[in-house]
Amino acid sequence: MAADLKPDPNARLVDALVVRLRRRQIVGSRNVALATAALVQNVVRSAKFATIDELLAMIRAIGRRLVDANPKGEYQAVWVRSRALESASPSRLEKLAAGNIVRRIIRLIREEYRAAAAAHMSQPPSVPGTPGISTPPGGSYFTGPGSGPGSASASMPSTPIARQASLSNFVAMRHSRVQGERSGNVSVVPAQGGTPGTASSTGGSGLDGRASNGLDFSASTNALFAPPRVVTLMAADQEAASAAEFARTAGKLKPVLIQAIDEVVNELETTHEDVARGAKEHIHSSEVILTLGHSRTVEAFLKAAFRDRKFTVIVLESAPSYLGQHMAANLAHHGIPTLLVPDSSLHAVMPRVTKVLFGAHSVSANGGLFALAGSLACALAARTHAKPVVVTTGQFKFAPVWNLYHEFDALDFQGPGPVIGYDHDGGGGGYEGVEVTDPHYDYIRPELINLYATNVGDHPPSYIYRIIKEAYDDEDIEL
Repeated sequence: MAADLKPDPNARLVDALVVRLRRRQIVGSRNVALATAALVQNVVRSAKFATIDELLAMIRAIGRRLVDANPKGEYQAVWVRSRALESASPSRLEKLAAGNIVRRIIRLIREEYRAAAAAHMSQPPSVPGTPGISTPPGGSYFTGPGSGPGSASASMPSTPIARQASLSNFVAMRHSRVQGERSGNVSVVPAQGGTPGTASSTGGSGLDGRASNGLDFSASTNALFAPPRVVTLMAADQEAASAAEFARTAGKLKPVLIQAIDEVVNELETTHEDVARGAKEHIHSSEVILTLGHSRTVEAFLKAAFRDRKFTVIVLESAPSYLGQHMAANLAHHGIPTLLVPDSSLHAVMPRVTKVLFGAHSVSANGGLFALAGSLACALAARTHAKPVVVTTGQFKFAPVWNLYHEFDALDFQGPGPVIGYDHDGGGGGYEGVEVTDPHYDYIRPELINLYATNVGDHPPSYIYRIIKEAYDDEDIEL
Protein backbone atom coordinates (compact mmCIF):
# COMPACT_ATOMS: atom_id res chain seq x y z
CA MET A 1 0.00 0.00 0.00
CA ALA A 2 2.84 2.37 0.79
CA ALA A 3 4.35 1.63 -2.61
CA ASP A 4 1.11 2.64 -4.29
CA LEU A 5 1.05 6.01 -2.53
CA LYS A 6 4.79 6.71 -2.72
CA PRO A 7 4.56 8.97 -5.81
CA ASP A 8 1.55 10.78 -4.38
CA PRO A 9 2.48 14.36 -3.37
CA ASN A 10 -0.58 14.52 -1.10
CA ALA A 11 0.40 11.57 1.08
CA ARG A 12 0.29 13.73 4.19
CA LEU A 13 -3.29 14.79 3.46
CA VAL A 14 -4.27 11.17 2.92
CA ASP A 15 -2.65 10.08 6.19
CA ALA A 16 -4.31 12.94 8.08
CA LEU A 17 -7.77 11.99 6.79
CA VAL A 18 -7.19 8.32 7.59
CA VAL A 19 -6.23 9.19 11.16
CA ARG A 20 -9.30 11.40 11.57
CA LEU A 21 -11.54 8.61 10.32
CA ARG A 22 -10.02 6.06 12.68
CA ARG A 23 -10.40 8.39 15.63
CA ARG A 24 -13.99 9.21 14.60
CA GLN A 25 -13.17 12.90 14.42
CA ILE A 26 -15.32 13.07 11.29
CA VAL A 27 -18.81 11.82 12.05
CA GLY A 28 -21.62 11.43 9.54
CA SER A 29 -21.71 10.01 6.03
CA ARG A 30 -22.09 13.42 4.40
CA ASN A 31 -19.08 14.87 6.24
CA VAL A 32 -16.97 11.86 5.30
CA ALA A 33 -18.08 12.14 1.68
CA LEU A 34 -17.23 15.86 1.54
CA ALA A 35 -13.79 15.27 3.07
CA THR A 36 -13.12 12.47 0.57
CA ALA A 37 -14.18 14.55 -2.43
CA ALA A 38 -11.99 17.47 -1.28
CA LEU A 39 -9.00 15.15 -0.85
CA VAL A 40 -9.40 13.59 -4.30
CA GLN A 41 -9.78 17.04 -5.85
CA ASN A 42 -6.47 18.14 -4.30
CA VAL A 43 -4.81 15.00 -5.64
CA VAL A 44 -6.09 15.61 -9.17
CA ARG A 45 -5.06 19.26 -9.02
CA SER A 46 -1.46 18.62 -7.96
CA ALA A 47 -0.69 15.12 -9.22
CA LYS A 48 1.52 14.54 -12.25
CA PHE A 49 0.42 11.77 -14.57
CA ALA A 50 1.14 10.84 -18.18
CA THR A 51 -2.00 8.80 -18.87
CA ILE A 52 -5.46 8.66 -17.41
CA ASP A 53 -4.79 5.14 -16.07
CA GLU A 54 -2.07 6.49 -13.80
CA LEU A 55 -4.48 9.03 -12.31
CA LEU A 56 -7.16 6.40 -11.77
CA ALA A 57 -4.62 4.13 -10.07
CA MET A 58 -3.69 6.92 -7.63
CA ILE A 59 -7.34 7.65 -6.82
CA ARG A 60 -8.12 3.97 -6.39
CA ALA A 61 -5.20 3.58 -3.98
CA ILE A 62 -6.51 6.50 -1.91
CA GLY A 63 -9.96 4.93 -1.88
CA ARG A 64 -8.54 1.65 -0.57
CA ARG A 65 -6.80 3.43 2.28
CA LEU A 66 -9.93 5.32 3.26
CA VAL A 67 -12.08 2.22 3.13
CA ASP A 68 -9.54 0.29 5.20
CA ALA A 69 -9.56 3.00 7.89
CA ASN A 70 -11.61 0.78 10.21
CA PRO A 71 -11.44 1.45 13.95
CA LYS A 72 -12.32 -2.08 15.00
CA GLY A 73 -11.22 -4.14 12.03
CA GLU A 74 -14.51 -6.05 12.10
CA TYR A 75 -14.97 -6.46 8.40
CA GLN A 76 -15.83 -9.46 6.33
CA ALA A 77 -16.38 -9.47 2.60
CA VAL A 78 -17.27 -11.92 -0.13
CA TRP A 79 -16.73 -10.50 -3.62
CA VAL A 80 -18.37 -11.90 -6.74
CA ARG A 81 -17.49 -10.79 -10.26
CA SER A 82 -20.99 -9.81 -11.33
CA ARG A 83 -21.85 -8.02 -8.11
CA ALA A 84 -20.21 -7.28 -4.80
CA LEU A 85 -21.43 -9.25 -1.81
CA GLU A 86 -20.04 -7.46 1.19
CA SER A 87 -20.81 -7.64 4.85
CA ALA A 88 -21.55 -4.02 5.65
CA SER A 89 -20.25 -3.78 9.17
CA PRO A 90 -21.53 -0.43 10.45
CA SER A 91 -18.16 0.29 11.98
CA ARG A 92 -17.45 0.69 8.28
CA LEU A 93 -20.63 2.45 7.27
CA GLU A 94 -19.13 5.90 7.24
CA LYS A 95 -16.22 4.46 5.27
CA LEU A 96 -18.67 3.10 2.72
CA ALA A 97 -19.53 6.72 1.95
CA ALA A 98 -15.85 7.37 1.23
CA GLY A 99 -15.72 4.40 -1.12
CA ASN A 100 -18.91 5.51 -2.86
CA ILE A 101 -17.48 8.97 -3.56
CA VAL A 102 -14.23 7.51 -4.90
CA ARG A 103 -16.15 5.20 -7.24
CA ARG A 104 -18.36 8.06 -8.39
CA ILE A 105 -15.38 10.33 -9.12
CA ILE A 106 -13.58 7.57 -11.04
CA ARG A 107 -16.64 7.06 -13.22
CA LEU A 108 -16.94 10.80 -13.92
CA ILE A 109 -13.24 11.00 -14.84
CA ARG A 110 -13.69 8.16 -17.32
CA GLU A 111 -16.74 9.83 -18.84
CA GLU A 112 -14.93 13.15 -19.25
CA TYR A 113 -11.92 11.45 -20.79
CA ARG A 114 -14.03 9.46 -23.24
CA ALA A 115 -15.97 12.56 -24.25
CA ALA A 116 -12.75 14.50 -24.84
CA ALA A 117 -11.25 11.60 -26.79
CA ALA A 118 -14.37 11.31 -28.95
CA ALA A 119 -14.28 15.04 -29.68
CA HIS A 120 -10.58 14.77 -30.58
CA MET A 121 -11.20 11.83 -32.92
CA SER A 122 -14.14 13.54 -34.63
CA GLN A 123 -12.04 16.52 -35.72
CA PRO A 124 -11.46 16.79 -39.52
CA PRO A 125 -8.12 15.53 -40.83
CA SER A 126 -5.31 18.02 -41.16
CA VAL A 127 -4.65 17.05 -44.82
CA PRO A 128 -7.46 18.26 -47.09
CA GLY A 129 -9.17 15.69 -49.26
CA THR A 130 -12.31 13.65 -49.56
CA PRO A 131 -12.11 10.13 -48.13
CA GLY A 132 -12.95 7.42 -50.61
CA ILE A 133 -11.98 9.41 -53.74
CA SER A 134 -8.47 9.51 -55.13
CA THR A 135 -7.63 11.33 -58.35
CA PRO A 136 -4.73 9.83 -60.31
CA PRO A 137 -2.13 12.02 -61.98
CA GLY A 138 -3.47 13.66 -65.09
CA GLY A 139 -6.81 14.57 -63.63
CA SER A 140 -8.69 11.48 -64.96
CA TYR A 141 -10.39 8.75 -62.99
CA PHE A 142 -10.29 6.24 -65.87
CA THR A 143 -7.61 4.17 -67.51
CA GLY A 144 -7.43 2.33 -70.78
CA PRO A 145 -6.93 3.09 -74.45
CA GLY A 146 -8.11 6.44 -75.56
CA SER A 147 -8.59 7.83 -72.13
CA GLY A 148 -7.49 11.31 -72.95
CA PRO A 149 -9.48 14.39 -72.15
CA GLY A 150 -11.32 14.39 -75.47
CA SER A 151 -11.76 10.70 -76.00
CA ALA A 152 -14.97 8.80 -75.69
CA SER A 153 -13.67 6.87 -72.74
CA ALA A 154 -13.91 10.02 -70.68
CA SER A 155 -17.70 9.89 -70.95
CA MET A 156 -18.13 6.40 -69.52
CA PRO A 157 -15.87 4.55 -67.07
CA SER A 158 -14.55 1.12 -67.79
CA THR A 159 -14.45 0.10 -64.11
CA PRO A 160 -16.70 0.87 -61.17
CA ILE A 161 -15.82 4.20 -59.59
CA ALA A 162 -14.88 4.31 -55.91
CA ARG A 163 -16.92 7.32 -54.82
CA GLN A 164 -18.21 8.53 -51.51
CA ALA A 165 -21.58 6.97 -50.64
CA SER A 166 -24.38 9.51 -50.68
CA LEU A 167 -27.95 9.86 -51.86
CA SER A 168 -26.96 12.31 -54.59
CA ASN A 169 -24.45 9.84 -56.06
CA PHE A 170 -27.07 7.11 -56.06
CA VAL A 171 -29.60 9.31 -57.89
CA ALA A 172 -26.97 10.44 -60.40
CA MET A 173 -26.03 6.86 -61.25
CA ARG A 174 -29.67 5.88 -61.61
CA HIS A 175 -30.27 8.85 -63.89
CA SER A 176 -27.29 7.91 -66.07
CA ARG A 177 -28.60 4.39 -66.45
CA VAL A 178 -32.07 5.56 -67.49
CA GLN A 179 -30.62 8.01 -70.04
CA GLY A 180 -28.48 5.25 -71.51
CA GLU A 181 -31.47 2.94 -71.92
CA ARG A 182 -33.53 5.65 -73.63
CA SER A 183 -30.75 6.57 -76.07
CA GLY A 184 -30.25 2.93 -77.01
CA ASN A 185 -26.60 2.88 -76.02
CA VAL A 186 -27.34 0.71 -73.00
CA SER A 187 -29.76 -2.19 -72.88
CA VAL A 188 -30.69 -4.69 -70.19
CA VAL A 189 -29.42 -8.19 -70.98
CA PRO A 190 -28.94 -11.27 -68.82
CA ALA A 191 -25.73 -11.37 -66.90
CA GLN A 192 -23.19 -14.17 -67.10
CA GLY A 193 -24.98 -16.10 -64.40
CA GLY A 194 -28.36 -15.64 -66.10
CA THR A 195 -29.48 -12.87 -63.80
CA PRO A 196 -31.51 -10.19 -65.55
CA GLY A 197 -30.96 -6.55 -64.95
CA THR A 198 -27.41 -6.19 -66.34
CA ALA A 199 -26.72 -3.26 -68.61
CA SER A 200 -24.64 -3.58 -71.79
CA SER A 201 -23.46 -1.14 -74.43
CA THR A 202 -24.90 -1.43 -77.99
CA GLY A 203 -22.84 1.20 -79.73
CA GLY A 204 -19.18 1.54 -80.47
CA SER A 205 -17.66 3.49 -77.73
CA GLY A 206 -13.97 3.01 -78.24
CA LEU A 207 -13.67 1.48 -74.76
CA ASP A 208 -11.66 -1.56 -73.84
CA GLY A 209 -12.82 -5.15 -74.06
CA ARG A 210 -14.88 -5.04 -70.90
CA ALA A 211 -16.99 -2.21 -72.24
CA SER A 212 -18.09 -4.32 -75.19
CA ASN A 213 -19.28 -7.04 -72.85
CA GLY A 214 -21.46 -4.60 -70.90
CA LEU A 215 -21.35 -2.54 -67.74
CA ASP A 216 -22.96 -3.84 -64.56
CA PHE A 217 -24.59 -0.66 -63.24
CA SER A 218 -26.08 -2.54 -60.30
CA ALA A 219 -22.61 -3.50 -59.17
CA SER A 220 -21.49 0.08 -59.68
CA THR A 221 -24.36 1.30 -57.57
CA ASN A 222 -23.49 -1.17 -54.84
CA ALA A 223 -19.87 -0.07 -55.03
CA LEU A 224 -20.97 3.43 -54.10
CA PHE A 225 -21.93 2.21 -50.66
CA ALA A 226 -18.96 -0.12 -50.11
CA PRO A 227 -16.08 1.81 -48.46
CA PRO A 228 -12.70 1.20 -50.07
CA ARG A 229 -10.70 -1.31 -48.06
CA VAL A 230 -7.42 0.54 -48.34
CA VAL A 231 -8.93 3.79 -47.12
CA THR A 232 -10.65 2.00 -44.23
CA LEU A 233 -7.40 0.39 -43.06
CA MET A 234 -5.55 3.67 -43.33
CA ALA A 235 -8.30 5.44 -41.37
CA ALA A 236 -8.15 2.77 -38.66
CA ASP A 237 -4.39 3.17 -38.33
CA GLN A 238 -4.71 6.94 -38.18
CA GLU A 239 -7.46 6.64 -35.55
CA ALA A 240 -5.34 4.34 -33.39
CA ALA A 241 -2.35 6.66 -33.68
CA SER A 242 -4.51 9.66 -32.82
CA ALA A 243 -5.97 7.88 -29.77
CA ALA A 244 -2.50 6.95 -28.53
CA GLU A 245 -1.31 10.52 -28.99
CA PHE A 246 -4.35 11.84 -27.11
CA ALA A 247 -3.79 9.38 -24.26
CA ARG A 248 -0.28 10.79 -23.73
CA THR A 249 -1.71 14.28 -23.31
CA ALA A 250 -4.27 13.37 -20.62
CA GLY A 251 -2.66 15.83 -18.23
CA LYS A 252 -4.19 18.69 -20.19
CA LEU A 253 -7.65 17.56 -19.04
CA LYS A 254 -7.05 18.64 -15.42
CA PRO A 255 -9.42 21.65 -15.57
CA VAL A 256 -12.22 19.48 -16.93
CA LEU A 257 -11.64 16.77 -14.32
CA ILE A 258 -11.52 19.29 -11.48
CA GLN A 259 -14.79 20.76 -12.71
CA ALA A 260 -16.37 17.29 -12.70
CA ILE A 261 -15.30 16.79 -9.07
CA ASP A 262 -16.72 20.23 -8.25
CA GLU A 263 -20.09 18.95 -9.46
CA VAL A 264 -19.87 16.07 -6.98
CA VAL A 265 -19.01 18.47 -4.15
CA ASN A 266 -21.90 20.77 -5.07
CA GLU A 267 -24.25 17.80 -5.15
CA LEU A 268 -23.13 16.78 -1.67
CA GLU A 269 -23.51 20.30 -0.31
CA THR A 270 -27.07 20.64 -1.64
CA THR A 271 -28.24 17.12 -0.80
CA HIS A 272 -30.62 18.22 1.96
CA GLU A 273 -32.23 20.90 -0.23
CA ASP A 274 -32.55 18.56 -3.21
CA VAL A 275 -34.22 15.85 -1.13
CA ALA A 276 -36.60 18.40 0.43
CA ARG A 277 -37.86 19.66 -2.94
CA GLY A 278 -40.46 16.91 -3.20
CA ALA A 279 -41.53 17.07 0.45
CA LYS A 280 -44.99 18.48 -0.25
CA GLU A 281 -45.71 15.53 -2.53
CA HIS A 282 -45.26 13.07 0.35
CA ILE A 283 -46.70 14.95 3.32
CA HIS A 284 -50.30 16.19 3.26
CA SER A 285 -52.26 18.50 5.53
CA SER A 286 -53.43 17.23 8.95
CA GLU A 287 -51.08 14.25 8.86
CA VAL A 288 -49.24 12.90 11.90
CA ILE A 289 -45.62 12.06 11.10
CA LEU A 290 -43.49 9.82 13.32
CA THR A 291 -39.71 10.10 13.31
CA LEU A 292 -36.83 9.34 15.66
CA GLY A 293 -33.35 10.59 16.39
CA HIS A 294 -31.91 13.58 14.63
CA SER A 295 -31.34 13.57 10.89
CA ARG A 296 -30.60 16.79 9.07
CA THR A 297 -32.12 15.35 5.92
CA VAL A 298 -35.38 14.57 7.73
CA GLU A 299 -35.31 17.96 9.43
CA ALA A 300 -34.94 19.81 6.12
CA PHE A 301 -37.63 17.57 4.61
CA LEU A 302 -40.17 18.40 7.33
CA LYS A 303 -39.37 22.12 7.31
CA ALA A 304 -39.81 22.29 3.54
CA ALA A 305 -43.14 20.46 3.70
CA PHE A 306 -44.45 22.74 6.46
CA ARG A 307 -44.32 25.72 4.10
CA ASP A 308 -47.26 24.28 2.16
CA ARG A 309 -48.79 21.75 4.54
CA LYS A 310 -49.84 21.87 8.19
CA PHE A 311 -49.18 18.67 10.11
CA THR A 312 -47.96 17.33 13.45
CA VAL A 313 -44.71 15.53 14.17
CA ILE A 314 -44.13 12.93 16.90
CA VAL A 315 -40.46 12.42 17.78
CA LEU A 316 -39.09 9.47 19.72
CA GLU A 317 -36.31 10.59 22.04
CA SER A 318 -34.04 7.70 20.93
CA ALA A 319 -32.41 6.69 24.22
CA PRO A 320 -29.66 6.40 25.27
CA SER A 321 -28.32 9.04 22.86
CA TYR A 322 -31.48 11.18 23.21
CA LEU A 323 -30.93 12.71 19.78
CA GLY A 324 -34.70 13.05 19.42
CA GLN A 325 -34.69 15.88 21.93
CA HIS A 326 -32.49 17.97 19.66
CA MET A 327 -34.71 17.14 16.69
CA ALA A 328 -37.89 18.11 18.54
CA ALA A 329 -36.34 21.39 19.67
CA ASN A 330 -35.35 22.34 16.10
CA LEU A 331 -38.79 21.53 14.69
CA ALA A 332 -40.60 23.38 17.46
CA HIS A 333 -38.35 26.41 16.96
CA HIS A 334 -39.45 26.40 13.30
CA GLY A 335 -43.11 26.52 14.36
CA ILE A 336 -43.99 22.89 13.59
CA PRO A 337 -46.32 21.25 16.17
CA THR A 338 -44.06 18.64 17.77
CA LEU A 339 -44.57 16.00 20.45
CA LEU A 340 -41.56 14.37 22.16
CA VAL A 341 -42.37 10.90 23.54
CA PRO A 342 -40.22 8.13 25.08
CA ASP A 343 -39.31 5.10 23.03
CA SER A 344 -41.58 2.89 25.11
CA SER A 345 -44.63 4.78 23.79
CA LEU A 346 -44.01 3.65 20.20
CA HIS A 347 -46.87 1.16 19.95
CA ALA A 348 -49.19 3.48 21.89
CA VAL A 349 -48.86 6.34 19.41
CA MET A 350 -48.54 4.25 16.23
CA PRO A 351 -52.34 3.93 15.64
CA ARG A 352 -52.57 7.74 15.41
CA VAL A 353 -49.62 8.02 13.04
CA THR A 354 -50.23 8.32 9.31
CA LYS A 355 -46.62 7.96 8.12
CA VAL A 356 -43.20 6.99 9.47
CA LEU A 357 -40.23 9.03 8.29
CA PHE A 358 -36.57 8.59 9.17
CA GLY A 359 -33.13 8.88 7.61
CA ALA A 360 -30.52 6.32 6.56
CA HIS A 361 -26.87 5.93 7.37
CA SER A 362 -26.13 3.60 4.46
CA VAL A 363 -28.25 1.88 1.82
CA SER A 364 -27.24 -1.49 0.39
CA ALA A 365 -27.81 -2.74 -3.14
CA ASN A 366 -30.68 -5.04 -2.15
CA GLY A 367 -32.73 -2.11 -0.86
CA GLY A 368 -32.01 -2.63 2.84
CA LEU A 369 -30.46 0.08 4.98
CA PHE A 370 -28.64 0.76 8.21
CA ALA A 371 -30.21 3.42 10.40
CA LEU A 372 -30.05 4.64 13.99
CA ALA A 373 -30.81 2.09 16.66
CA GLY A 374 -34.57 2.02 17.20
CA SER A 375 -35.42 2.36 13.52
CA LEU A 376 -36.06 -1.37 13.20
CA ALA A 377 -38.61 -1.22 16.01
CA CYS A 378 -40.36 1.67 14.24
CA ALA A 379 -40.40 -0.18 10.92
CA LEU A 380 -41.80 -3.36 12.50
CA ALA A 381 -44.47 -1.41 14.38
CA ALA A 382 -45.41 0.45 11.20
CA ARG A 383 -45.76 -2.84 9.35
CA THR A 384 -47.97 -4.23 12.12
CA HIS A 385 -50.25 -1.19 11.95
CA ALA A 386 -50.06 -0.93 8.12
CA LYS A 387 -48.34 2.46 8.09
CA PRO A 388 -46.12 3.54 5.18
CA VAL A 389 -42.41 3.97 5.83
CA VAL A 390 -40.50 6.62 3.85
CA VAL A 391 -36.71 6.96 4.05
CA THR A 392 -35.04 10.24 3.10
CA THR A 393 -31.42 9.96 2.00
CA GLY A 394 -28.91 11.10 -0.59
CA GLN A 395 -27.65 9.05 -3.49
CA PHE A 396 -24.09 9.10 -2.16
CA LYS A 397 -25.18 6.69 0.58
CA PHE A 398 -26.08 3.98 -1.96
CA ALA A 399 -23.29 1.42 -1.62
CA PRO A 400 -22.65 -1.58 -3.91
CA VAL A 401 -22.72 -3.97 -0.95
CA TRP A 402 -25.05 -6.71 0.19
CA ASN A 403 -25.67 -7.47 3.85
CA LEU A 404 -25.06 -11.17 4.39
CA TYR A 405 -24.27 -11.58 8.05
CA HIS A 406 -26.49 -9.24 10.06
CA GLU A 407 -30.23 -9.83 10.16
CA PHE A 408 -31.19 -7.20 12.72
CA ASP A 409 -28.22 -5.10 13.85
CA ALA A 410 -24.51 -5.00 13.11
CA LEU A 411 -21.08 -5.14 14.67
CA ASP A 412 -20.82 -1.55 15.86
CA PHE A 413 -21.74 -1.28 19.53
CA GLN A 414 -21.75 1.64 21.89
CA GLY A 415 -20.50 1.45 25.45
CA PRO A 416 -23.01 -0.06 27.88
CA GLY A 417 -22.50 2.74 30.40
CA PRO A 418 -25.46 4.89 29.28
CA VAL A 419 -27.72 1.82 29.52
CA ILE A 420 -26.70 0.11 32.76
CA GLY A 421 -25.46 3.28 34.45
CA TYR A 422 -21.97 4.09 35.63
CA ASP A 423 -22.95 3.72 39.30
CA HIS A 424 -24.76 0.41 38.81
CA ASP A 425 -28.11 2.14 38.86
CA GLY A 426 -29.14 1.34 35.30
CA GLY A 427 -30.98 -1.54 33.70
CA GLY A 428 -28.23 -4.04 34.53
CA GLY A 429 -28.80 -3.62 38.25
CA GLY A 430 -25.08 -3.95 38.99
CA TYR A 431 -25.17 -7.77 39.02
CA GLU A 432 -22.25 -9.71 37.69
CA GLY A 433 -22.68 -11.80 34.59
CA VAL A 434 -25.17 -9.38 32.99
CA GLU A 435 -24.41 -8.78 29.31
CA VAL A 436 -25.79 -5.58 27.81
CA THR A 437 -25.84 -5.14 24.05
CA ASP A 438 -26.10 -1.55 22.83
CA PRO A 439 -25.91 -1.48 18.99
CA HIS A 440 -25.31 1.82 17.30
CA TYR A 441 -27.26 0.98 14.11
CA ASP A 442 -30.10 -1.29 13.09
CA TYR A 443 -30.38 -3.13 9.80
CA ILE A 444 -33.81 -2.78 8.18
CA ARG A 445 -34.81 -5.27 5.54
CA PRO A 446 -36.07 -3.91 2.20
CA GLU A 447 -39.54 -5.40 2.62
CA LEU A 448 -40.12 -3.06 5.58
CA ILE A 449 -39.53 0.06 3.45
CA ASN A 450 -42.12 1.53 1.09
CA LEU A 451 -40.20 4.34 -0.58
CA TYR A 452 -36.84 6.08 -0.76
CA ALA A 453 -37.03 9.86 -1.22
CA THR A 454 -33.64 10.90 -2.62
CA ASN A 455 -32.03 13.83 -4.38
CA VAL A 456 -32.40 11.94 -7.69
CA GLY A 457 -36.09 11.16 -7.31
CA ASP A 458 -38.32 8.72 -5.47
CA HIS A 459 -37.62 5.02 -5.87
CA PRO A 460 -38.86 1.76 -4.33
CA PRO A 461 -36.32 -0.51 -2.61
CA SER A 462 -36.32 -2.90 -5.57
CA TYR A 463 -34.89 -0.18 -7.84
CA ILE A 464 -31.88 0.72 -5.71
CA TYR A 465 -29.62 -1.78 -7.45
CA ARG A 466 -30.33 -0.09 -10.78
CA ILE A 467 -29.33 3.33 -9.45
CA ILE A 468 -26.10 1.82 -8.13
CA LYS A 469 -25.48 0.22 -11.52
CA GLU A 470 -25.78 3.61 -13.21
CA ALA A 471 -23.66 5.45 -10.63
CA TYR A 472 -20.61 3.14 -10.48
CA ASP A 473 -18.64 1.09 -12.98
CA ASP A 474 -18.44 -2.67 -12.44
CA GLU A 475 -14.65 -2.61 -12.52
CA ASP A 476 -14.61 -0.19 -9.57
CA ILE A 477 -16.83 -2.25 -7.25
CA GLU A 478 -13.70 -3.61 -5.61
CA LEU A 479 -11.27 -0.75 -5.18
